[in-house]
Amino acid sequence: MRTLRSEEGAPGAGASLPVGALATRAPLWAPGSLSVREAAARMQAHGVSSLLVEGDPPGIFTDRDLRRWVAEGRPLEAPLAEAASFPLLALPQTTPLLEAVAFMVERGIHHLPLLEGGRVVGMVTHTDLVRREAQLPLLLLRRVEGLALEGYAREVAGLVQTLLEAGAGALEIGRLVAGLNDALVRRLLSEAEKALGPPPTPYAFLVLGSEGRREQALLTDQDNALLYAESGHEPYFQALAERVVGGLLAAGFPPCPGGYMATRLRMDLEAFLKAFWGWTEAPEPEALLKAQAFLDLRQVGGKLDLRPLEAELLARAQRGVFLHHLARSALAFPPPPTPFGRLPPSLEPKRHGLFPIVLLARFYAVYTGSPERHTLDRLRAASRAGALSEETAELLGEGFGLFFRLRLRAELGGQGALSPKALSPLERWRVLEAFRAVRTAQGHLRLRFGLR
Repeated sequence: MRTLRSEEGAPGAGASLPVGALATRAPLWAPGSLSVREAAARMQAHGVSSLLVEGDPPGIFTDRDLRRWVAEGRPLEAPLAEAASFPLLALPQTTPLLEAVAFMVERGIHHLPLLEGGRVVGMVTHTDLVRREAQLPLLLLRRVEGLALEGYAREVAGLVQTLLEAGAGALEIGRLVAGLNDALVRRLLSEAEKALGPPPTPYAFLVLGSEGRREQALLTDQDNALLYAESGHEPYFQALAERVVGGLLAAGFPPCPGGYMATRLRMDLEAFLKAFWGWTEAPEPEALLKAQAFLDLRQVGGKLDLRPLEAELLARAQRGVFLHHLARSALAFPPPPTPFGRLPPSLEPKRHGLFPIVLLARFYAVYTGSPERHTLDRLRAASRAGALSEETAELLGEGFGLFFRLRLRAELGGQGALSPKALSPLERWRVLEAFRAVRTAQGHLRLRFGLR
C-alpha cells in the first residue's frame, strides 16, 4: 500500500496538503422543490454523485440518498427536500487533508463541500481521496461494511503504521481510528437488529475511556456500555450486547479486565442514574473509576437522546465530595524524577505522560462545567474559563500530542515503553518540558484544593 506523499515525494507532505487542492469542479445546486426523479436525471447528465440542495440551512442529495430512497419504495416524484440530508456538513477548503479525512470518517460521509468565506466553492468525494492515495482511511471505512471481522485489527495496525511513518499527526490518527471503530460498532448493531428485530425501546450504545475521547489508536481493551429508555426488555438488550461485544472480540478488541463492557454495563436509564449517584457518593476506588469512565462517554449507536442525561451527569459530578476525589485522582500519576535532566531508563508514554494529562483535563472539564470529551478540547476550555493559564494549557496540549505519538511508536514495536536513547535530542527535551508542565499543573491543583 502507498503512503501519504505529495507529488514531489516528500514523506508526510500529503497529510498537510489543503483538501481544496483535490477539488476538481464546482458543486451543482438544485431547488428543494425539484423531484427526486429530476434530481437523479440531472446528476446522471452532469456525471456527478451529488447535488447541493437550496434551503435554510442548505442540504445535500447523494447517490447513497437516492439508493436508500428507492430501496424504501418512496415516490420518485416527491420533492428533493424530503430525500436530501440536512444540514450540510462542510469544511474550509484550506483544511489539511488528513483533518478533512478524519472529519468524513467520524461522520460517515462520502461527500465534503468546501467553503471559502462561508460560501461553498468546491466539493471532494470519497473517490477523489482514494484516487489520491489508496491507503487513505476512507478506503478502509468503505471496506468495514464487508470486511471479515478477523482482518480488522491487522488492517488498522497497517493503516496506523503507514500514516505515522508518513509524518501524519498522531492525534489525527487517533480521530481516524475512532471513526473507523465507530463504523464497525454501527455495522455490528445493524446486524444485531436485523437478527433480533427492532429494539423494543430506544437505546444508546456507548464507548468509554480513550475511545470515548477519540484518543485510541491501536485496538486496546473494550470499554463500552448499553443504556435503554425503559425497563422490562433485558433479554433483548442482553442478546444485542452479546452480539456486538462478540463481534468486537472477533475483530481484535480484547475483553476489558475490569468488566467495562456492554455485556455487564447494561441497564435502563433509571437504574443507571441510581448507580451513578451511588458511585459519586462512595469513596471506594472502584466506584470512582466507574463514575470517571462515564464522564468520557460517547454515543455511537442507537436513537436514545442522551443530551439531558449528559448534562445531569456533569452537574452531579460537580458536587463537592466527588470533585474532591476527582482532584486527588488527577494527582495520582506524577511525572517520574528527572535528576539533572535525565529521563528514566524506561519511558512509558501512557503511564508517565498521557495518564496525568488526561486526568488533569478531565478534572478541569468537570470543574468548569465543560461538556468536551477530547483532552485537547478540555484543556482549551479550562484555559478559556480561567482555570488553567493559557501557557500551561498549551504546554500540556503539546505534551499530550508528543506522548501520544511516542505511545504509538512503542506499541507498533510491540512494547509499552521506550528507551530514552531511542528518542532524538529534541524529543528528549520536549519530554522534559512536558513533565515540567504536568508538575506545575498538579502543584497548582494541590494548592487550590489543599491536597497533599
